[in-house]
Amino acid sequence: MSIENPQRASSAPIEVLHVDDDPAVLDLTQSFLDEELEAVTVATTTDPDEALERLDSETFHCVISDLEMPGRDGLELLDAVRDRYPDLPFVLYTGKGSEEIAAEAINAGVTGYLQKGGPDQIRRLANRVEHAAAEHRSRIESERYSTVLRALDYPVYVVSDDATFEYVNEAFVELTGYDREEILGNTPGLIKTDEGVETANDMLAKIVSSDGPDRQKFKVDIYTADGDVVPCYDHMAALPFDDEFRGSVGILRDASAEQRRREELIRQNERLDEFTSIISHDLRTPLGNAETAADLARTTGDEDAFERLEAEHERMEQMIEDLLTLAREGQTVSETEPADVAAIAAEAWEPFCCADDALELPDSELVIDGDPSRLRQLLENLMRNAVEHADSPVTVTMGRVGGGFYVADDGPGIDPERRDQVFEPGHTTADGGTGFGLSIVKRIADAHGWEVTITESEAGGARFEFVADQRAHATTEALSVS
Repeated sequence: MSIENPQRASSAPIEVLHVDDDPAVLDLTQSFLDEELEAVTVATTTDPDEALERLDSETFHCVISDLEMPGRDGLELLDAVRDRYPDLPFVLYTGKGSEEIAAEAINAGVTGYLQKGGPDQIRRLANRVEHAAAEHRSRIESERYSTVLRALDYPVYVVSDDATFEYVNEAFVELTGYDREEILGNTPGLIKTDEGVETANDMLAKIVSSDGPDRQKFKVDIYTADGDVVPCYDHMAALPFDDEFRGSVGILRDASAEQRRREELIRQNERLDEFTSIISHDLRTPLGNAETAADLARTTGDEDAFERLEAEHERMEQMIEDLLTLAREGQTVSETEPADVAAIAAEAWEPFCCADDALELPDSELVIDGDPSRLRQLLENLMRNAVEHADSPVTVTMGRVGGGFYVADDGPGIDPERRDQVFEPGHTTADGGTGFGLSIVKRIADAHGWEVTITESEAGGARFEFVADQRAHATTEALSVS
């Protein structure tokens, strides 16, 4: 794939160390390399030992060396360089050569072997040095990039010019759930939809265009090996290139937490709208009744009017308390523990029962994994609902069902056609009811990852069943009953 890059940077400098015991050869070669190569710097020395010292203290991309030199010849210098810098390009440039010397040099790991000669030979030397230095620099950069990428906690990928994964780090492997071998050589379509791939291609086209940005940030859904969808931000850039496009690199940032926060804000806003509507509408009735009772109390002094006024105030107080409970109920339960449902139910029953009412509990222990305080709120609201909708004496029964538990009463029951509506805030059929009790029950069940089902009890009343919702992505483990 060939793409003209209008933002092409100038050639990177080439640092060359030339070793030859003939100063005239050094001067001539240096002048010619300066003429042939762009941004080249040639350091010279007639002493191979000095060359080794300079390699230890300076940075070079290529070494050019004569073969026959006093003290240490070119092959001995090559051996010393390879011991210290195994990957540094080393070109043997000698006036005396033979097939035997060439074979020995190649076996010793020489990068290039050329005989000295006229301008054509020096041009060949310049060309060999330029390519060897460029490869060496690219190898160094790749090693640096790999070190940096391995150190990053974010998922990182490199896509080659043929649109296949060339590199991914461990964080990328963990995010996608695929083995590295499955990813490398595969296309981004492995983890993206066709639409996601098209979006990435459009962003890359903008990056490499004449007036495009250096990088792009965009949202993309990553599809894992397990079938989960992880919303991410992709920070993409093109790999450095001159005329030939080399591919792209990107860093993914998991946006799941951000999306959850956004969804929670949406839910909070919806609850605020819901509460505003309830307060403006449902509180109007007890408030109007209280005003009427207050007028009667002032004009007549009737004791019943005072009692009615007090009752309406208590009803409004209960509605406000229920609204606050609804506002506090989150979507998940952060900490759970084994909770004795029967013991919690017995405590919750005391404030609601009359002398003739009864709470029937299972004979054996009923323990679930949940938040005890919120479980008590759930049971209190179910018991209040049973008492408000039935004439005394009332019997509430609890027991096991489908790996969960149920709460049933012997009241009038709930019409099957209205069972989906009873969890809506403000919905009530009881005189003096707030309409929020079952909404609180539903929110607490959802927070635990429980599914709530309303059926008819054996006594003809309402029966509420709570079992683990396998479709829910709750933060707690599935409901377990010992």
